[in-house]
Amino acid sequence: MKQYSRWIILALSIVLAVTSYFYIDSKLNTDKFAGQMGQGPSGRGGPDGPRGAPGSGMSNSRNQTEETDETAVKVSVIKVQSGEYAPIIQGSAVTAPRYSLTLTSQVSGEVIEISSQLEAGKRVKQGDVLAVLRNRELNSAVASAEKTLASAELALKEEVRQGDQAKAEWQAAGFTDQPDSDLTWRIPQLAEAKAEVNSAKAALMEARDNLENTKVVAPFNALVTARNISPGSYLSSSSDIATLYSTDRVEITLELASSDWAKLPDAKTLLAGNWPVTVNSIDSQASWSGKVISVGQHIDTTTRMRSLTLAVDSPLDQNTPLLPGAFVTVELQGKTLQNLWKLPNSALSQRGDIWFINEANRLDYFPTTPLFVDAKYTYILVPETMRDQPYSVLTKPYNSYQKGTLVDAMEQTEK
Repeated sequence: MKQYSRWIILALSIVLAVTSYFYIDSKLNTDKFAGQMGQGPSGRGGPDGPRGAPGSGMSNSRNQTEETDETAVKVSVIKVQSGEYAPIIQGSAVTAPRYSLTLTSQVSGEVIEISSQLEAGKRVKQGDVLAVLRNRELNSAVASAEKTLASAELALKEEVRQGDQAKAEWQAAGFTDQPDSDLTWRIPQLAEAKAEVNSAKAALMEARDNLENTKVVAPFNALVTARNISPGSYLSSSSDIATLYSTDRVEITLELASSDWAKLPDAKTLLAGNWPVTVNSIDSQASWSGKVISVGQHIDTTTRMRSLTLAVDSPLDQNTPLLPGAFVTVELQGKTLQNLWKLPNSALSQRGDIWFINEANRLDYFPTTPLFVDAKYTYILVPETMRDQPYSVLTKPYNSYQKGTLVDAMEQTEK
């Protein structure tokens, strides 16, 4: 019994659907015929009334109703126009002194004097005496070298006199031509005597240099970072005395990828000395002005990067000293690029699209890859066909947006 009931219900449903279809179709045909007959001045159709104008039928009325009923989506936009912008290349690094030197003794001796400036944290100037050694053997070596030089100079004078005497005797004998051997005029003996003098002079210079090296002097303006000696210490040659960092400048080496190098100008422009470089402290608000001093001309085979060396002059004399070994961030200005839009970072959709409003006040978009970004903005290359006029770009597009959607735009001003 239940099975027959289901068939009866299904049959009634089919009859009801067919009846509804024919009723709606008849109604639509009647309205269409009335529209085609036209409307009189009073709004009713008649034989004397004007015929309906082309395109004024029911179908167009229905389209107009649909357009009127379309709801515009509210969106926030920013007005942008293509312009030129320079990217900022950023990186982190550690500062290092221009020169780092472990100062060693050139001679052996006992430490008998140490400068008060030879303390960790203090600065010394080039030529300052940092320590004095005592080595009596070096004094004796200088005296011995002086005696050897004096003897060699005396022997040279005697040889010169003997050579002159030999020439005089040759001429007194009535000979007018040259002798068969230069030994007759003692020419080889004279050369040997001169060589002895030169050798004695070199030995004396070396002895005096060794004696002078008992005074340990600063080779450049430096910061003392470590002292390794004390009064009474006995140093052998090459013993460590102190560690010095030069104070003329600190250097910062950045390793940059090929994409970063593409944003920079050529090496000649970078090395001109005035390319903008800013060095910022990680630990404070301090910043310093730097310059490019070296451009790497090879690619590291492991990292596939090239190095760029920056410098800050007189780092310890700045308002806030920049110390060697400090962690810093670097901002290096890139070359100016043309035909870019500067957009809020939120304007780039999750799919990498930029949504804008076209001339019909509807949504449109194009895919892109940012040329560079910073903390607040994204910079993209504008399509060639969109570079001559401003556009309204959505500041926060959603994945649910559809191309061609009618919009009600609210323009935001850049803060």
